[in-house]
Amino acid sequence: MWTTFLVALKANLRNRPALFWMIVFPIVLATMFNGIFGGLSEGYELKPVPMAVIEDANWRQAGGARTFIDALSGSKESSTSVASSADAPRTAISQPLLTVTKVDNAKEAERLLADGTVRGYLTDDGNGRLAMTVSRATVVAADSAQQNINLGISLSALRSAIDLYNRTDAVTRQTIADNPQASLSRNFWNNVGRNINMIHETSLTHFSPNAIARYYYALLAMSCMMAMGYAISTVTAAQANLSALGIRRTAAPLSRVKQLVAGFLACWLCSAGALLIALTYIRFACDVSLGGREPVAVLAVIVAAFMTSSAGTLLGAIPKLSYNTKYGLSSGIACTLSLFTGLYGDFAMQISDWIARNAPILGTINPAQQVTNLFYDILYYDSYQPFAATCITLLAMSAIFLTAGIAMLRRQRYEHL
Repeated sequence: MWTTFLVALKANLRNRPALFWMIVFPIVLATMFNGIFGGLSEGYELKPVPMAVIEDANWRQAGGARTFIDALSGSKESSTSVASSADAPRTAISQPLLTVTKVDNAKEAERLLADGTVRGYLTDDGNGRLAMTVSRATVVAADSAQQNINLGISLSALRSAIDLYNRTDAVTRQTIADNPQASLSRNFWNNVGRNINMIHETSLTHFSPNAIARYYYALLAMSCMMAMGYAISTVTAAQANLSALGIRRTAAPLSRVKQLVAGFLACWLCSAGALLIALTYIRFACDVSLGGREPVAVLAVIVAAFMTSSAGTLLGAIPKLSYNTKYGLSSGIACTLSLFTGLYGDFAMQISDWIARNAPILGTINPAQQVTNLFYDILYYDSYQPFAATCITLLAMSAIFLTAGIAMLRRQRYEHL
């Protein structure tokens, strides 16, 4: 049995079509995904917007505006209150929203705006409120997502921060005008400062996954289904009516059960090894994070490889079909099922999402979707219960495939060899 295992293992390693679909294909396609989608996440990051600041007489008298703009540019620490005080707590800004170029008058700011040095300029209206002016080219570029995605996001964040400052400044000035004693209260300034922290970022998962990760995991699912070719080769080689090797193995003293078990273990090992190579490339070369759950991802690959080896055993056990027919059938099944995992683009992802919402039973019986769900469970759930449930589903599929395959193999008899 050990010798049969080694022979089957060597045969699988020499199976060039299977090696291509299991190793070369996912690496090449993952590289393409990384080249096409790799810069999309950076497009949604906040980046400092170059702005000019007109330091005229109004600006020199607006201490609060100067402190606020210095904080947004990251050049100074920002007070948690709009009007800084000696005892006010301070916090360093983590993401600068602008880079400042100081000018003396509006004419100089317009010149910098015309030559593209800055995107706009900031002024003080004399009443302590900030006004932001941007060029027409900046507006066009911000509206065009294909040109500069993060420009629109950064401008929106900057405008929201300035609007918040102006509203807070207006309310503060009006409150002090109505009740001058409020300016002497520490609680008053602390309550004004709390307005800045009205919005908090909350993550629903244990980490922030890559938005493009779905395509990589759908790719892994397709590669997993293509691994059925290993088991098909092994089972076909044990059938006397399909190959000369099958005739010799049928007449060999080693029982058919031991031959099939040895071949199955070799297929399982090869499938898991090839998928681990693809997973390692996606994780480290393409930088698709698993949230620190790499050991669980290895377990997912082992379970997925067991399922695809079982499915390949079932296809290989179909009588009277040639090896090429069975292999072509496995490729067609893998490509068709991968459509519903979202591998083929945005339209396919919409189909996958529609099935998950409206016909979840179709996703449950789709082995490729269940393989994809293994990685979704790792990414999007804090608990391991969904992952365990998906593993049980795949193992149940494996039991069905193996039972059906063994039943067909046991009934195969030959009148002569």
